[in-house]
Amino acid sequence: MPAHVDQVLTRRTTALLILIGGATFCAFLALTVLVDPADGVVTGPSSYSRSAVGHAALARLLQEEGHAVKVNRSRTGRGVATDDLLLILDPDLRLNAVADLRRLIEGKGRVLVALPKWRSRPSGKHPGWIQGARLLSKDAVQKVARAVIVFADVERPEQPEPWTHRFGLGTPAIEGPQLLSDTELDPIIVHGHDILAGEATFGDSTRVLLVSDPDLFANHGLHRGDNARLVLGLINRLLPSADARIHFDETLHGFAIVPSLPRLLFTPPFLAASLLALGAVAIVVWRASVRFGAPASGTHADPVFGSGHETLLHNAGRLLAGGDHGSHIAERYGRASLEEAARRLHLAGPRRKDPSDADLRGILHAIATRRGVRSRLPGDGVQRPLVKARRYYDWMEEMFRGPGSNRDPR
Repeated sequence: MPAHVDQVLTRRTTALLILIGGATFCAFLALTVLVDPADGVVTGPSSYSRSAVGHAALARLLQEEGHAVKVNRSRTGRGVATDDLLLILDPDLRLNAVADLRRLIEGKGRVLVALPKWRSRPSGKHPGWIQGARLLSKDAVQKVARAVIVFADVERPEQPEPWTHRFGLGTPAIEGPQLLSDTELDPIIVHGHDILAGEATFGDSTRVLLVSDPDLFANHGLHRGDNARLVLGLINRLLPSADARIHFDETLHGFAIVPSLPRLLFTPPFLAASLLALGAVAIVVWRASVRFGAPASGTHADPVFGSGHETLLHNAGRLLAGGDHGSHIAERYGRASLEEAARRLHLAGPRRKDPSDADLRGILHAIATRRGVRSRLPGDGVQRPLVKARRYYDWMEEMFRGPGSNRDPR
């Protein structure tokens, strides 16, 4: 590589930086845009889950019945219209606050809430299955119930009681039902004196159907007895028309999508513009990368702006030559050389009278002759300024440093 080339980054280093930056950017996009937790194996109570406590069978049943089924992943349910039905089944308030549930219900026209009942464990041998489930504490279930209505106590009676239901919905088939007592719900399905399903008004205009036991909607209980017909009857009671959509809420199961600019840029219709912009950036980086590293073969041109003492002297010489003051500078340099020689030889001082130029030249010439200096001081006949200045310089070097290799080669 030429000595005058100031190399900042080699081509290999530049390629490595581009590779690392591109990989980091792709990882950022994957984590914020492309990677969706719902694409993995889900075993909890969710419409994505095919496990015993999941709701995939209910979503499929509603689709086969001709209903438009959607998934809500907005924390405020902004995609749910006034005439749509929002299903909040088994909300998990370990991951969310009571305020999240209330905010989700507020402003909706119709909402069906099924209280949680089980805490399941995924199976390590069979993906998509659960290894087992245990009952939640009554306090945890009451926390959800009282987020919807003011008064509610959770009951789990051990003795079976007769079922009473309105509207001919059918008799539920549930082992160990979970019920509500001391509540202001308008009862629809009753077990003895406790309520399995009832209606209430949330806020000013939200009609809420609260179901205390989620086994009616779960994959393991939907096929039992009249449960499927009963669930369809409850849902159809809330729908204002056959065209209304049904939304499964997944935000309270940990699948909420947080609005972000990167996600917006990589969703239609902005995806096309984002891809074009990324292509333009890639072309710019590719073209700019050739500006780093060693120059290509055959391109060893002198730098436009050099550096170092040599360049500084060359530039100063060009400036002086361009001003056409060479003769004046040579005369000044000669006079300064004679004065410096007189100072070193103590020919002038505070107690001595300074000799004239002619006398000084004669005295210095005589001293140089005695010292054996072969260089001669330039006379008036020398016209070229550079030659005159060089002769003054050579005379001074030999006069005070002597001949030989100790002289400055310049």
